[in-house]
Amino acid sequence: MVKIIVSAIMFLSYNCYSQSFENSRAGSEIKSVDFSEAFSAIPAPQNSGFSVENGKYNQQNMALAKIKVNEIDPQADDSVLLILKPGDIDFYLKDLQKDGFKVSAYQDGSGFYFIIADLKGKNAASEALGLAKYYYVKEVRVGKKTYDELFSVKSAYAVRIGTIKGLMNYAPADLTLDKINWVIRGNLNLGFVWLEIDHKEKTIKGAVNQINSDLKFDWSVSQVRVYGAANRSPVDYTVKWKEGTLKGYSNNSPLELSFDMKEGQAGENIVEIEGYANHSPVSLTFDKVSGELKGAMNHAPVEVKLENCDLYDFLQYFFVFLNQQ
Repeated sequence: MVKIIVSAIMFLSYNCYSQSFENSRAGSEIKSVDFSEAFSAIPAPQNSGFSVENGKYNQQNMALAKIKVNEIDPQADDSVLLILKPGDIDFYLKDLQKDGFKVSAYQDGSGFYFIIADLKGKNAASEALGLAKYYYVKEVRVGKKTYDELFSVKSAYAVRIGTIKGLMNYAPADLTLDKINWVIRGNLNLGFVWLEIDHKEKTIKGAVNQINSDLKFDWSVSQVRVYGAANRSPVDYTVKWKEGTLKGYSNNSPLELSFDMKEGQAGENIVEIEGYANHSPVSLTFDKVSGELKGAMNHAPVEVKLENCDLYDFLQYFFVFLNQQ
């Protein structure tokens, strides 16, 4: 099942690529994505054979961070190279094949395995994003055309519309995350929401609970800080994704949440969010596959569905969901 690469050319190319990828990338003409312009999680593609909605995980930001340009063969847009975490290569192959991927495993001269997925006849951008969601895939190396399709400002992935709908705070919740105009708009807490996100100035301005909001943000792949004023209160909190914490204050109340995205655990699709905010306990569960968020906060039940967005959106814009006391 596992093929041994004996070609000296491929061996040397792969090892040089592994050792100098970041250095060569920095000096290339390929423009790296600015994740500050992807402040919200980019929605999942809908037009491929492998739908992320039916996949194992639903964290867009972490998946996107795994996607790199295959600089050895940037024209290879009908296949992707998967760099793997140490583990059972036979399990990885069977797991991917079960989900419909045509994959083959290879071994370099150092004994490390990697997988090549054949994407001929498929939407490579959509498939690459789906593959990046597997917990044992460390990197997905794609052709430049595929990379540009995923990260271009004009790409279909960057302009999708996310929604959060259901019941929250004893009232209907109907929010739209417009990633064309970078606006959060809709109704929540029996009032309107309108927030404009300016990535150049790193500001979030508008109104929540019919009260002016004026905030700034600092964003990186590993964490996001939101600070300023909203709901007639100072706001300052930081979400650290790997540590699974959200700490700070908002609504004139301490704010502390803990969660575990369970990125590296097979079959673990439920994330639990526990803590306190807005002078009340928070106890929520999020289904990473269905997008359902249920539980209680603000002394009220929560039952909403996140579509084309995910828990990253909910947590980084957490101040929006705190009703005025």
